[in-house]
Amino acid sequence: GEAVGADYGHDELAGGVAHMPAAVVQAGSTEEVSAVLRLCSAAGVPVTPRGAGTGLAGGSVPLSGGVVLSLGRMNRVLGFDEDSLSLRVQPGVLLSELKAEAESRGLRYPPDPGEKTATIGGNVSTNAGGPSAVKYGVTRNYITGAVVVLPSGEVLTLGGAAGKNSSGIDLLQLIIGSEGTLGVVTELTVRLIPRAKCDVSLILPFMDADSCIRAASRIRREGFQPAALEFLDTDIVEFAGKATGNPVFPVEMDGERVGASLLLTLEGGSDDELDARMEALAELAEELECLDILVVDSPTLKREVWGAHEAFHTAVEGAAKSSDELNMAVPVGSMAAFVDYVKEQGAAEGLGVYAYGHAGDGGLHIYVCSDMGREEFTPVMEKLADLAYARCLELGGVVSSEHGVGYAKCKYLRESLGEAGYALLGRLKAAFDPGNILNPGKIFGD
Repeated sequence: GEAVGADYGHDELAGGVAHMPAAVVQAGSTEEVSAVLRLCSAAGVPVTPRGAGTGLAGGSVPLSGGVVLSLGRMNRVLGFDEDSLSLRVQPGVLLSELKAEAESRGLRYPPDPGEKTATIGGNVSTNAGGPSAVKYGVTRNYITGAVVVLPSGEVLTLGGAAGKNSSGIDLLQLIIGSEGTLGVVTELTVRLIPRAKCDVSLILPFMDADSCIRAASRIRREGFQPAALEFLDTDIVEFAGKATGNPVFPVEMDGERVGASLLLTLEGGSDDELDARMEALAELAEELECLDILVVDSPTLKREVWGAHEAFHTAVEGAAKSSDELNMAVPVGSMAAFVDYVKEQGAAEGLGVYAYGHAGDGGLHIYVCSDMGREEFTPVMEKLADLAYARCLELGGVVSSEHGVGYAKCKYLRESLGEAGYALLGRLKAAFDPGNILNPGKIFGD
């Protein structure tokens, strides 16, 4: 009713619809979540699970009204197992808090999506990644156990602190990435790893994007194992630098415009080891026609450079009258050509297109901007999105690399899977949630 705050009707999807729930339940325990789902299932009332509401695909928008089940109160660290190096946490723990907890124990939780105020439950729901995925993998690689409440109110305990599981079909992996459509996670067991002894970040500018991507592939092939390997198109570097008044990345070198840059991180077990790896990379960089190597080694510089990288989204969004984001992954070798294609199609519609991505896995974040009002911008943006996702699939890519599907990408997921694959997803949903009460309209469309 009127007492429900407006924030519960939307997430951070640009231009997304807002729809208010009839009620919000702020659950505090597995038992309370179970009771809510049992009652709503019996009454046929839709339930939309919600973490921090930072999603970018409409995953926590209550399209069908009903109840928003907020998990923000379930924000405690429940325990640490020093033998298995694992934490037990509730889903409302923020990513920033989880990382700080790991750091306080001399350990590390590697996944690093840009939105650090997201909850770990939200990260699990979309299988979030980030720059470190090139070396360390994504969220699902660090979740070894979960307590999950089914729409019926039944409680499942899946996995735990054990490091291996070969026990048939892995229900835990079905839950991860399912965006709250199959069950509600109320507890997680999270695997941690030791921290690197030392690290350094480097910026490698190139004359063009093709050279940049080829260099990224060569760096991996030569065994450098970067802990981050980011592709930065110079257009987004320049746009964000002007928008924030804090240009960090190179736009020109010796009077020539830079085409694209790599931002990468190397780690080592000692300063000597790290120095040797940097020297080897410097030798390779000459062969790769890198224009320069800019060393980012002090804590202050690292914060500035990676802070600017994480601020691309807010910088673009804040500087444009209307904006939206495309998120997909294409084969690494196709990244430069794909970005050029989207730029060309956008320019034909009077849209500005700015891109960066993860050069180790082909993940791309493409921001589309315009001075149009939202009403005029929306159909033009939809046309560009249709073209972009169609080309992505032609190249053998996937329609979401990090943000999930929500309601915003249902049609693209359907095109990706084909009718047989999409129908199979529907049968899976029906097996978990025969009444279709849990986050209806997400992933599975209607």
